[in-house]
Amino acid sequence: MLFLVGLLFALTSKAEAASTPAIAADRPGVVTDAYALIAAVNALRAANGLAPYNANPILMGIAQQHAEFMAVNGVSHSGYGGTRPYQRALNAGYPLAGDLSFGGFMSENITAGSNKSVQEAVSEWQGDAPHLNTMLSPNLQEVGVGVALVGEYVYYVIDAARPTGSGVPQVINTLAPGETAATLVVYAPPLASTVFPNTPMPDGEISHIVQPGETLWLIAITYGVKIAEIRQLNGMSETDAIYPKEQLLIKKGSGITATPVPASLTPTLFATPSPLPTLAALLPSITPFFSPTPTPPPLLVITRQDGPLVLGMILLAAIVLTLALARGRRS
Repeated sequence: MLFLVGLLFALTSKAEAASTPAIAADRPGVVTDAYALIAAVNALRAANGLAPYNANPILMGIAQQHAEFMAVNGVSHSGYGGTRPYQRALNAGYPLAGDLSFGGFMSENITAGSNKSVQEAVSEWQGDAPHLNTMLSPNLQEVGVGVALVGEYVYYVIDAARPTGSGVPQVINTLAPGETAATLVVYAPPLASTVFPNTPMPDGEISHIVQPGETLWLIAITYGVKIAEIRQLNGMSETDAIYPKEQLLIKKGSGITATPVPASLTPTLFATPSPLPTLAALLPSITPFFSPTPTPPPLLVITRQDGPLVLGMILLAAIVLTLALARGRRS
């Protein structure tokens, strides 16, 4: 009898030992459902004598958007445009109660991890007072949960808040010193649902210009690549964000472009034309209509050295002429 009991215990222990490593390695039973997270938080509240949170559609929407935003830009309470949790709630039209200059009655928990389950997230948040207060606050009544998956990596967001008694959003008139209404509400474009891919370059390289509202997850799906590949190609860490007008390398080119086809060496079928005569060759054959009158040469050029000789010859000629005239008169 003792032998049979021991054998049964041994077989049970072996079965448990064989099944536990398989679950730990493959984690097929990991629960990452948003409503499972709400149920886990409400179970914790019930264990502490608190009323359950009611899921609010506006809070569910902003929590899901922020989970997707974190999946692209890293784990942070800052959202698009640097918005804080209460600003995102106000932007979405949630009737947040409390002093809005101090964030109103609202609190947010975030976390992320590889194959992290809902229960692991709740257990992690119980480790410190601020995160525990988000789940066990007696002043908060409604909740929104967002879950984003990137491969095996899970991003969780809990937005717990308290609405106004009337259900109408209050007017922003409780500002801290030096704070304006613009600092309370920051309007950001909604997350994009479509990405228009760029045409590849001749060598196969693909780049993408980020548009407002686009997420790295949606860009990766559009081009059929993994987020990790885009981060690696662009030297991005897990916490690096993407910004509008930023150029991302999606696929590396081969570095080989199309080789231009060389010109044909076959002789042309047309004869090479003879060169036209130049203008200089044509000018001599053209006779002008009017010939210019040649300039007459000078009659006599007398230099300084020849002056006395010429003067003497002139005087001699004058004397001879005078004598001839006098002889003629006598006769």
